[in-house]
Amino acid sequence: MNALAQTLEKKIRKQLKPFTAAEAAAVTGLSIDEAKDAVDDLMKRYACRLQLTENGDLIYDFGQRLRRRDAKSFAEVRQDILNWLWRAFKVIYKAWITVTLVVYFVIFIIITILILIAATSQRGDSRGRGGRSSAAGINLNGLFELFFSIFRWNTRGGGMRYRTDRQGYPYRHYQPRPGVIDPDKKNFIASVYDFVFGPEPVKTDPLSNHKEVAEYLRTQKGVVVTAELQALAGWDAPRADVFFTDCLARFQGEAQVSENGAVYGQFDQLLRGTGYLQGGQIEYYWDEYEPEYELNGNKSGHNLFIGFMNLFNLGFSFLFASGLITALVDNAGMSNSSGDLVSLLAFSAASSGTISLLLGWIPLIFSLLFFLIPLLRWFKIRKQNRLRVQNNIRKRLYKILFETLGQPKTATEITHRVNQNGSVARLSEKQVAQNMETLVLDLKGETAVSESGQITYAFPLLTLELSEIERLRRERQVDSSLGNITMDEEV
Repeated sequence: MNALAQTLEKKIRKQLKPFTAAEAAAVTGLSIDEAKDAVDDLMKRYACRLQLTENGDLIYDFGQRLRRRDAKSFAEVRQDILNWLWRAFKVIYKAWITVTLVVYFVIFIIITILILIAATSQRGDSRGRGGRSSAAGINLNGLFELFFSIFRWNTRGGGMRYRTDRQGYPYRHYQPRPGVIDPDKKNFIASVYDFVFGPEPVKTDPLSNHKEVAEYLRTQKGVVVTAELQALAGWDAPRADVFFTDCLARFQGEAQVSENGAVYGQFDQLLRGTGYLQGGQIEYYWDEYEPEYELNGNKSGHNLFIGFMNLFNLGFSFLFASGLITALVDNAGMSNSSGDLVSLLAFSAASSGTISLLLGWIPLIFSLLFFLIPLLRWFKIRKQNRLRVQNNIRKRLYKILFETLGQPKTATEITHRVNQNGSVARLSEKQVAQNMETLVLDLKGETAVSESGQITYAFPLLTLELSEIERLRRERQVDSSLGNITMDEEV
């Protein structure tokens, strides 16, 4: 940050109020041009909102305190800590699952070896009787692949596909990891992990909005209004205003005011380029439906088998932890000194805290968590899916508002237009009216009563900005050519 910006920062820290460039010049002694440069530098560092008066003056509002653009709020820091703890717990518990699966896999290997020995003995007996063996060779590649798949904790595959939820909204979804035996089916080990923690959601790039706006500017003659940022990201007016100033600082744009009083950003620097590199993908807010939150994404057969296995472990671990295994053995008429394996374990559990811990309490806690975690997630998922449906309705209404350029419309008219797409769930007029009340607040809209007595919803700022930006683009002449290369040296 240069010295001019530091001078202005010291002044506005003493009285954090909205100001104009002229006021910034007056309190610092800088020229108006220097004050504008200082404000631009401050906007690169701190979050700011731009306001336009009816007389065409720009007002800069840095809020009640200076907040760095890269700074996180207390709620965001707390959420980051909770997310980190959750990720750490998932790693620990998945390792716990892995150890459990390895133990059972060793048992399966022993059984397999016994089968191979029995098969070899049978072939030897057949040859001894002069017969010919017709047994086919046993391929162990699948067994080894199954073993190593236990340690692949990432349950998603490499591809991505579109799915449709029960309301008809399409969304992106990771392909599940294919099975070892049947590649067309979901991997069973991945199903075990997803049974507890659920499938991994599609991750978004934290800079996706910035890349999208940059590409949009390159295709729209380098000018944009706040309403278009809302169409791309779905933000309310305050967040869109802050993001607008962030783009001005990030991409070296300039805030301009049109003849009819619309604030727009002009980004000439973004238009300079060779044209070889591909930018971000432009996708409007209403085309990005939120994915459905799933409990595990498994087939019912997988869930039943996994649940049965854990219920079996839960029952036996409870017997060892509570000491009931001894009473069970006594009731069955087994003697502790008979040498029977079950009797020996029962006697050891009753007399040894270590055996009780290893065969009782540890697997008991594991099995309880195995059921408890999905149960708690189920309550959270119900809430998330209700919010997701509400957000998808909001996206559909956004599309109507921008298609009609924010012109006054009644709830009846909006309902008719929004239900023309028969592939998604129909909305009632009551649902539309309730959501429009919220959008009026978020997008600085207005309500009025028509001559027929119906409430109309209008968005004059959106109408002004969208009409003005189209006019500006028609009149704007852009020369993005770089010219001939005058120097070509290896550095």
